[in-house]
Amino acid sequence: MLRANLIEPKKMILERVAEPEPGPGQVRLKIETCGVCGSDIHAYYGEHPFIQCPIAPGHEFSGTVEKLGPGVTGWQIGQKVTAEPSLVCGQCENCRNGLYNICDNLKVIGCQTDGGFAEYLVVPANKLVEVPANMTFEQASFIEPLAVGVHALRLAPVKPETRLVILGVGTIGLVHLLTAHAWGVKDITVTDTIQSKLDLALELGAKHAVNVGQTSLTDFARQTYGTERAFDVAVECVGVAGTVRDGILTLKKGGTMVVVGVFPHDVPVSMGLVQDRELKLVGSLMYRMADFTEARDLIAAGRAPIEPLISARYPLEQIAAAMKAIDEHPERNIKTMIHIRPQHNGH
Repeated sequence: MLRANLIEPKKMILERVAEPEPGPGQVRLKIETCGVCGSDIHAYYGEHPFIQCPIAPGHEFSGTVEKLGPGVTGWQIGQKVTAEPSLVCGQCENCRNGLYNICDNLKVIGCQTDGGFAEYLVVPANKLVEVPANMTFEQASFIEPLAVGVHALRLAPVKPETRLVILGVGTIGLVHLLTAHAWGVKDITVTDTIQSKLDLALELGAKHAVNVGQTSLTDFARQTYGTERAFDVAVECVGVAGTVRDGILTLKKGGTMVVVGVFPHDVPVSMGLVQDRELKLVGSLMYRMADFTEARDLIAAGRAPIEPLISARYPLEQIAAAMKAIDEHPERNIKTMIHIRPQHNGH
């Protein structure tokens, strides 16, 4: 089979390897589509704190069941699926308490084990998620990133009356926007420095969009709400010091900041304000199966329209070019889809 292997930073090669055989409790998937995540880009440039080369990236994948391993029942050859990419031990305290997304021995397909930028992939059968036959493979590949938003907003938690600010509207910020909007949140502010992404966020349901390269979030909050302490919940989706600062400064007393962005470096935090305003800082890692199925159902029902987020499509053979384009033109990219078998065109 053909797969993309990141053998060192900025050096991704296509190689022919044997098709993997599913073991007991596993299935082999025929991969059709895999989205490029921001973490894949960090890994490509050697900047992800938890991904080491060599690795075949890709954790936003979809396809069909191609072969069942020994003992696997309940799945049919040709069935359209995606999969929750977390590999967990099932034995640590967090796993025993149902918090397996923070398993002490967590590995992620495409991050610590080879992933979906390949023609075939073996995954545990208990991680499979059935998708409707009429859902496109591109939609199915979007279940994973949307589940990130579902999980984080459940942790906050957000309600229809929540005044929400989403800090950064790349793909992850936008999936939080789609989730919050689908759940009936009316007052959603988004921030970024790329105007085209802010414009898209307004089209997808944001009430306010702030270009923080031109106007500070605190100034916007004072002008719009009469106080810089305007928001009940802030969701940090970038992983830089500026968005952390903006979130802390603009939360109401007792507010919550959910940290979703991946931070390659330590950043300063105004802990005096956290203490004095009794703010809550909540980390959010990945998702659990209930988040995955909620994300699937939102897409299937048309409540989370993901198609406007797809900015480019490349065949697997051009994945290095895809990575280069994403890095050189971030203003043009939201979600790049890699079509492992491009003749299917995502369907």
